[in-house]
Order: sequence, then C-alpha cells, then structure tokens
Amino acid sequence: MGRPARRIGIVADIHDAVEPLKRALALLREHGVEQVVTLGDAFESYCPGEPAAEVAALLEEAGAVGVWGNHDFGLSRDIADELRREADPTLLRFAARLEPHLVVAGCRFCHIEPWKDPSSLADLWLFDEIPNTRERAQKSFSAAPERVLFVGHFHSWFAVGERGPMEWEGVDPIDLTAPERYLVSIGAVLHGSCAVYDVELARLTPLRCSGG
Repeated sequence: MGRPARRIGIVADIHDAVEPLKRALALLREHGVEQVVTLGDAFESYCPGEPAAEVAALLEEAGAVGVWGNHDFGLSRDIADELRREADPTLLRFAARLEPHLVVAGCRFCHIEPWKDPSSLADLWLFDEIPNTRERAQKSFSAAPERVLFVGHFHSWFAVGERGPMEWEGVDPIDLTAPERYLVSIGAVLHGSCAVYDVELARLTPLRCSGG
C-alpha cells in the first residue's frame, strides 16, 4: 500500500456542472493534489450523451473516490432494471464505486451529517437545518471517531469546532488544528467552489472554479 495522500482535493455537489468541474480538477492538479474526493450529488442525468456521463468520465480520469448523495443514490445502489439498461456505462461503473461514507488520510467524508444514515432516502433527502451550531455538530462528533469531518449537501461553506461555529465563510484558508475536532461543509462545484485539504498542515484552502 502506498503512503497516504498529503493533499486531498474535495469536490462537492457537482450536479452535472461539467465546465466548473473541469476547472476544479485543473486547479486541484495545479495545487499538487494526490487524491480527489467527491462528496456526492455529482449527477443529475444518466443517459449516454448527457452531462452526467462526462462528469463520470472526468472523475474517473482524475482517479476520484467518493460517496453518493441524495441525487445519485439510485445510480449507486438498488439500481432499477430500466435505469441499468438506459444509463451510460461509464456513469454506472463510477457510481458503483461510490460509498455511503469514506475515510481518507484519517478524515471522514460524507454527503450528509455523519450521524445520519446515508442508506436511508429519508435521511438523504432531509434538509431540516444548517448544522452550523455547536449542539448540532456534537451529534456528528459523537457518531464518528475521526477528528475532521467533511460534508457536502448544503451548497455552502461553514466550519464548526468543538467550541462552536468558526468565523469563516469559505474565502480564506482555515486551519483545522489538533486536538480540536471539526465539522466542515464544502461549497458546491455547481456554484464555482472546490477545496484542497493539506493533511500535514491541517489546512483547508477554498478555491474558486467559476468562469468569472
């Protein structure tokens, strides 16, 4: 087994946005990322020639790993026979490798909060509130042993430590230093965002991948 990745590129909530994803992957390469992780909701369509097929091909070419979201759960698990017949083969191949949650370099990556069940459609689709409070984050800290927990789903940047919300809006880098634990939401590729996490420095750097 090779050494764990030092720099992790994070893409969340792509939602078939091909051009922002291309820019995000190029940026991540420029920043020396060794592993790309997708936080779910990568796909909206599924047929050959539709955007999701290109999204899957781009992620596969980048060697990405990741988790499913509420929008692509049906492509990853419990695939309907009709969908299997109609869907793009590259898309199905990549989606089949998506996990409910993933641990890379000691960090946990999820689409929804770690205390929820990613195999439950009710939990996947529930959007009751933004979990940017100390009390809500504590539920995730209690459910997962990793020190740093990354989520997608919310299409927004926020970070909550054990002492409470941090003054951070996803513009500047943020240090996620030990021994404190953190729940961090990554902005959506769909809206021009991605990130690099340097494991050794415990530093998360937001990046803009919009066309503007």
